[in-house]
Amino acid sequence: MNKMVKGLKVRRDIHEILFRIYKYNINVNNRFVQNIISKHKEEDIRLINNVVLNSMRYQFHTKKIINQYVKKKIKDDEKILLISSITQIVFLGFKEYAVVNCSVEIAKYKNIYHGFINAVLKKISSDKDKLIKTTLNYNELPHWFKIQTKNLTSNEKKLFIDSFFKEPNLHLVFKSKKEFDKFEEKIIKTSENSGFLQNKIKIEEIVSYREGNWWVQDFSSSFPIRSITKLDKYKKFLDMCAAPGGKSFQILSRNLNITLNDKSKARIKLMKNNLRRLKFNPRIINKNFENLDSDIKFDFIILDAPCSSIGTIRKNPEIFFKSKEPKITELVEIQSKMLKKASEMLELNGIILYMVCSFLYIETEHQIKDFLDKANSFRLEKFDVSPKIFEHSKLIKNSCILTVPNYILDNTVDGYFAALLKKIR
Repeated sequence: MNKMVKGLKVRRDIHEILFRIYKYNINVNNRFVQNIISKHKEEDIRLINNVVLNSMRYQFHTKKIINQYVKKKIKDDEKILLISSITQIVFLGFKEYAVVNCSVEIAKYKNIYHGFINAVLKKISSDKDKLIKTTLNYNELPHWFKIQTKNLTSNEKKLFIDSFFKEPNLHLVFKSKKEFDKFEEKIIKTSENSGFLQNKIKIEEIVSYREGNWWVQDFSSSFPIRSITKLDKYKKFLDMCAAPGGKSFQILSRNLNITLNDKSKARIKLMKNNLRRLKFNPRIINKNFENLDSDIKFDFIILDAPCSSIGTIRKNPEIFFKSKEPKITELVEIQSKMLKKASEMLELNGIILYMVCSFLYIETEHQIKDFLDKANSFRLEKFDVSPKIFEHSKLIKNSCILTVPNYILDNTVDGYFAALLKKIR
């Protein structure tokens, strides 16, 4: 098979994946998508992931470029083909002749007027040095998102618009300072046992990964538990939605007693693989939160609730790419029910650590205010973050951890929210 034909097959599959995500509102890890990807060799899988993810990240930039060169209304197939092609030419710096030729062949295959695709892409190719400077403004983001983020300050909006399309950095959390200190790769320290991986490398190729010394966990996700002093005074922990397991791993690395629950058998299977690698062996249960026994009490409950996941937009760019918006009203109702269930399972003076990888007001501050208004037996506790550490203290707002996708030590961190709720009566 010659290189051109091979490149065409890969790019045809890229187009099919993007079309399916847009049209049928599926995720990148959907079985159909993964089945397509699995049929390729490793180098082609890297290309597919690179182009698919960045096509979604840069969709607003590429749509803005399309509008400069195309005045007619275009069909979904045409739009997605142009988004992918422009991403490759302008933002990924691929050789334009290969991208244009493959795009023309895909257009023929999909019964799209190939002369139109060829002409548009050739014009864009000649202007690519100018087009790479394309910037966005907040009004160009989805309507539903703008409605849900009216509470953001102008600075927070600017921070989001300048960073949401960037590739995420890898943040590692180690079992202890000892494992961190002997780590063989370059790392940018965020605590005595965590840091950003400085160089791009496949994590499975790092020796200490196989030894089970650390796991991948975004800084924002690891920050709340690390910001709780005297965690050891709690004797019985529950992680209500444990998979993929990062927060539970933090508890287990301190030799504390935690039960891990998740309703998804598939997610539990993946989590068990990590637990084996890390040499942890906790109790695991597989129940919907509504079926958890309220008579079994805990003094610390981690509730990382289902949410819009908008804080992870860099890792999950399909949130904006899908033709339908997240079912936020349904998610907020589930979060509220889970908080109520957690409150019923909590001992007096116990703590609920409520977290969502979101910064939308309705899922964060409003959710907590609503809970406290209904549950007068709880109060909001403060996280123990030193105001002297600017990089960390800027993530605290109204006694909660709250941030849009941000930067710490020049590395990307997810948008996140966390609140500590103490049962006082």
